[in-house]
Amino acid sequence: MKRKSLSQTIISAAKDLGFSKATVAELEELDIPEAKLLSAREIKQIRERVRVSQGVFAALLNVNPSTVQKWEQGKVKPQNAALRLLNIIDAKGIDVVK
Repeated sequence: MKRKSLSQTIISAAKDLGFSKATVAELEELDIPEAKLLSAREIKQIRERVRVSQGVFAALLNVNPSTVQKWEQGKVKPQNAALRLLNIIDAKGIDVVK
């Protein structure tokens, strides 16, 4: 079975919740891309490129410093909003979260 894209999931949920047709149309226009999964090495490279410590990076992402450490060690993977923020920081720099 093919997995739904993020946009398809949001649109489907909006329809199920009874959102107006105008709102659903707006969601369809957004075509929200999937967040790129990041390896432990990529996460560390992002943090080092923006020149912040694990503690500062954690504060900017609103996560515990041990979470950043676990991401960089490959013990856990960032998900949901954290993954989206990492993708945004990777693309646009750290100033977007300051």
